[in-house]
Amino acid sequence: MTDGFRKGLSDGVGVGLTAGLLGLMYALAAEEAGLLFWEILFYCAIVYSAAVQFAALNADLGSVTALATLLSGTAFICSRNILMSLDMARHAKGRFVEVLSMAGLVDAGWALARGQKPEDFWQYYWGIGLAIYACWMGGALGGLLIPIPDHPAVDAAFAATPVVFFGLMIALLWRQGMSKLPHLGTMALTIVASLALGMPDTVAALLGAAVAAVGFVFLSPTKTGEA
Repeated sequence: MTDGFRKGLSDGVGVGLTAGLLGLMYALAAEEAGLLFWEILFYCAIVYSAAVQFAALNADLGSVTALATLLSGTAFICSRNILMSLDMARHAKGRFVEVLSMAGLVDAGWALARGQKPEDFWQYYWGIGLAIYACWMGGALGGLLIPIPDHPAVDAAFAATPVVFFGLMIALLWRQGMSKLPHLGTMALTIVASLALGMPDTVAALLGAAVAAVGFVFLSPTKTGEA
């Protein structure tokens, strides 16, 4: 186990706490929508995108219009992954495993990997991705097995999850010494869109994620020694 991989696992646990809460929220919502235990775990294991899974929960797949809306909406949600993948291609060494690892691409894994040394980039990315995935699946399993009390404090914690996620991301990036402006702007936009403009928290977080992708690619400086 390399130092980069160990560091990725360590940072991934911090970010993964929020991913775990999202997994728990999805499990509760999916149960309420009528999905079975193994269906919920299967979708969490292979889709690995909370926003897409929430969007698909109540979709009427028997309607062509509803299906088209779902497909276009999820394509928009995941469009930022194109920018992230293009940026990561600069670090690629032509290995097939790098292509396979794109199935686990998430904002935090990509963003934090960009701050690593070139020789640690992929090991760190795989470490943080594994940790986040484990937390995500653990949260989903917890939501299915552990009784969750119906209390306003619990509802407030769920509603704040997207904003907390961006707060964790920015704190980790700040520690790594990367450009702060794009990430601080993203955090501010998420909060303003959610609180001042009245957007749902998830929609505000998605808007912030899109801005983060553009900010990372075009505004964050490339470290010396990186391609």
